[in-house]
Amino acid sequence: MFFSSSKSATPRNNVRQALNGPFQHAEGQLWTARNVPAGGDNERNPFASLFCLYEDDLRLTAAHHAHDSIRLVGGGKYSHWHRRLFFSTSDGSDPNTNGRSYSFDFSLDLDTWERERVVRSANRWRLHPDGAVFLARGGDRTPPPLYANLGLTNKCNLRCEICGSQKHLDNTGVRRRHMDFGIFEAVANTLFPVLSQVELNSQGDPLLYPHVENVLGAIEKHRCEVKIQHNGTLLSDRIIDLLLQQHGTLMLSLDAVGRKFDDVRQGGIWSKAEAGLTRLLRERDPRRLSIGVYPTWTTRTIGEAINIANWCLENQVDVIGFHRYSSVQGSWEQAPAENSYRQTCDELRRWCAQRRDPFRILFEGESLNVNAPINRRTLYADLEKAVAILDSGHFMFPMERNRSGSDTFMTCAAPAEYVEISLDGQVSACCRSQDVSLGYATSVGDFSDVWFGKNYTNIRRSLRRGETKPYPLPNCLNCVKSYAPHEAGERRAVDYSKSIAEDADMLQFEDADSLPIEVIQKEDGFCHIAMFPLGISADAFELWEDNRRLGPPGCLHDEIRKQGKGRYHIGASSVYFSTSDGTDARRNGRTYSLRRNAQTVTIT
Repeated sequence: MFFSSSKSATPRNNVRQALNGPFQHAEGQLWTARNVPAGGDNERNPFASLFCLYEDDLRLTAAHHAHDSIRLVGGGKYSHWHRRLFFSTSDGSDPNTNGRSYSFDFSLDLDTWERERVVRSANRWRLHPDGAVFLARGGDRTPPPLYANLGLTNKCNLRCEICGSQKHLDNTGVRRRHMDFGIFEAVANTLFPVLSQVELNSQGDPLLYPHVENVLGAIEKHRCEVKIQHNGTLLSDRIIDLLLQQHGTLMLSLDAVGRKFDDVRQGGIWSKAEAGLTRLLRERDPRRLSIGVYPTWTTRTIGEAINIANWCLENQVDVIGFHRYSSVQGSWEQAPAENSYRQTCDELRRWCAQRRDPFRILFEGESLNVNAPINRRTLYADLEKAVAILDSGHFMFPMERNRSGSDTFMTCAAPAEYVEISLDGQVSACCRSQDVSLGYATSVGDFSDVWFGKNYTNIRRSLRRGETKPYPLPNCLNCVKSYAPHEAGERRAVDYSKSIAEDADMLQFEDADSLPIEVIQKEDGFCHIAMFPLGISADAFELWEDNRRLGPPGCLHDEIRKQGKGRYHIGASSVYFSTSDGTDARRNGRTYSLRRNAQTVTIT
């Protein structure tokens, strides 16, 4: 996958110049040189420099790397930062004594750098037992994802006003369930060998999953970092013992501490949760398990920011990631005014300065620290996989150009580096587009069809910086407008309510022989509803219950409600249907799907 870049700095001189020592050893594989010209990368533009390093006559192109990445694994990585060079040798040797010469010019433009980066990143497919299959299908041009978020369950022990997932499930009556463990195993075998991080951030709380011990064991077996989002109320001794063995990050959704926690986390009791929280924080090894807090700011909770910071300081938390409240249908919570966000951020900046930045504090990914705190993580499940995350350094949401944590080539890096996996093993482009399934991650063949397919390609292309065509994934429109309004401009999304052949930029699902129905809502009487957010061609499909064709089709909605017995109606973006025997389609253990009219299956 190669993206055309924006303009880089103009090289002043492409003639090779000697890089003279002695070189100063910093730590690990990291060396520094001071006798280089100014104009390197900087905080506002992490790709400002065209600096190209040579070891003898070997051209090294692994530039623009995080200094921790260079320190940890070396391998010829380097960074021209302001007017200093941070670099490593190709084999980890001492550049002062290995007998090689080092030189540089300013010939490494961004397009060349990106092509070389893709080649290096594509090698991660070789970590997979079936890596050759992925490479043959297009993996040489499209590297594997770094991150996957697994929806292990949609069950939660709390009912919080800020939670859109639980509100939606409660309002629609969608069945609460866990991912089948066989599906988990299929997804793990398909993805975990190449992933750097597995996130467990379900529509519910992942620590409720009955096989969580097996899940954590599989993540550790495949040497992935784990990231868990948890509400803080399920930390029994058994769960804590499991977490203490992990490499990765636990993020706690605490919007308040003390009595205020009981008010804003409906069903949560601070006096019961605090013992588990303090034991985990006291006993974890910060070298292998980072613990952070992820508060949502509403008008009720934004005033708790300093209290949370003080509690985190007392318990040696590693990071707080404050974020905005996005309106949730059916919730009475309200978002603070913009000046409240600014004032609270200023208070937190002063708090950090007065305490000499004891840990990282962020708001929507932006650092509020004066100086970057020391990262205490030194032990990783797999060093090479962990460093791939450092080398990426991108947040998985849209960002304006040249912001810290943004991608130089893409407004949103998620479709290139991240996959969202549903309870049934289906793939979505991100957590904000869970309603649009692009295929399955339950086998090498199925995931290859998705990751290298036309729909993913179109979504990635639509999120390149400077792109002006409509978003083929409508979910992108409001998300980019919210996080990166300048990049969004006046762009629109494809309108799937129009004729399916009307917009050339739309996602195509017409090749599918079967469309599974996953999210089923109860309507009235015998009637259920399933929504298809991108629309369907009503005349092309029939409704099936397991291997039984239902019908008659084309019924009036009131007829379906009153008479049932398999009657249904397929509309442009929804299916109104009844089961064959009047049972609840959400709980009768059967599968429902739309199959092409031409498909013949024996009716029993």
